[in-house]
Amino acid sequence: MKNAIGILAVLAFTASAANAQLLKNFKYDGQIEVNAYSNSNQDFNKSNSDKKSFVDTRLLLNAGFDLNEDVNAVVTAVKNDRQYGQASQNANNIQDNLYFEQAYLNLKGVFGIDHKVGRQFYGDAGDMVIYYGPKMWPYPATLPVSAIDGWTGWYKFNAVNRDWDVNAIVAKQTQNNAGAAAGLNDINVTGVNVKTKVEWFNLNAYYYQKVAKTNAAGATTQNADYLGLAGIRANWECKFVKDLNLGLEYDQNTGKDTNYPAIGYKHQGYAFKANANYSLDLAGKLGFAGEYVLQSGDETNNSADKAFKGINGDYRPGIIYGGGFMTSAALNAGSGLNTYNLGANWTPSKLEKLNVAVTYYDFSANKQAGLTSKKHIGNEGDLVATWTHSEKVDVKGYYAMFSPEKKNLVGSHDTETMLGAALNVKF
Repeated sequence: MKNAIGILAVLAFTASAANAQLLKNFKYDGQIEVNAYSNSNQDFNKSNSDKKSFVDTRLLLNAGFDLNEDVNAVVTAVKNDRQYGQASQNANNIQDNLYFEQAYLNLKGVFGIDHKVGRQFYGDAGDMVIYYGPKMWPYPATLPVSAIDGWTGWYKFNAVNRDWDVNAIVAKQTQNNAGAAAGLNDINVTGVNVKTKVEWFNLNAYYYQKVAKTNAAGATTQNADYLGLAGIRANWECKFVKDLNLGLEYDQNTGKDTNYPAIGYKHQGYAFKANANYSLDLAGKLGFAGEYVLQSGDETNNSADKAFKGINGDYRPGIIYGGGFMTSAALNAGSGLNTYNLGANWTPSKLEKLNVAVTYYDFSANKQAGLTSKKHIGNEGDLVATWTHSEKVDVKGYYAMFSPEKKNLVGSHDTETMLGAALNVKF
């Protein structure tokens, strides 16, 4: 295997650090994840012998070091190609499947702003709007990781007697290098995100745009899909009722797709989310949570696209549905997601490392795109027991079952089930 320090140096842009003391103030952290699961009736027909079992693995290794007093480099290595039972790998195989999903420079305080330049993660896991990073719980198959190349700026200041946190992004999600059309069919992402706190409310406003260029080599015009998204969030830490938290979010699509010049295809989708959680002392800690999400749908390709579209969303509720293990074309034919969930969890006082959670989910399509089937997709019930051995070691055991809407399926409509265990070790 090639020298690891050499790889880190290259990815940290050593051309600009030729005179630096490489690996000065070197720090590292990361995590190892193992997700073992077995699911059956994915085709909703229990008469078929289609029970499947897999064990997915993922390694995330973050390394950082100073190039000089104003700049440090961050590199994240990811390996998630191997499942249990596959052949062992030699050093060359490992090297070929070790990907550097982050490799950026952090410039501190240049013009009063912190800058990240290079390939990086961005956003928060589970966000409806934008997230680039490792897919977290509920785990999808193969534990995938995404990132984006570009610039992000981070700035904090105080004005009108409150603190403000602002970040911005100018980045390229996809660069097409194929043949004569190289550079003509790219996806670019820009945006700004502002956060502050007013009394008991945490407020967050943002605007993002994703521009997907589409044209063939030699074309006289270049079309593009200009997808904009403006949104606002408010979270309330209730002072009148202890341990009660409420959240609201509204997102509105803007822009148009010039690939449809005859109808002027405008983006008019929207999304709304409301959530609440409350906890109380009852032989330990007993918590309750509820969430409602409405993402608009669209039935026909008229002059407006009314289906909500995130920039790179990661909203994935439910172990089976959110993990992508519900694959029926008939159930996925709708447009726009309408879902709610209700759940409870308990951490007993005599077993403070244990948390047991049960959650019920309901899924529907907002619009059905002209199909005769019903909008309702199905229901899911999840049971998850988490043992937190320490801050850096936790284990989950889980069971999930998804009951499809029988009116959408021809023939069998049996319940899909899933049983699994997940281990997370941080270092």
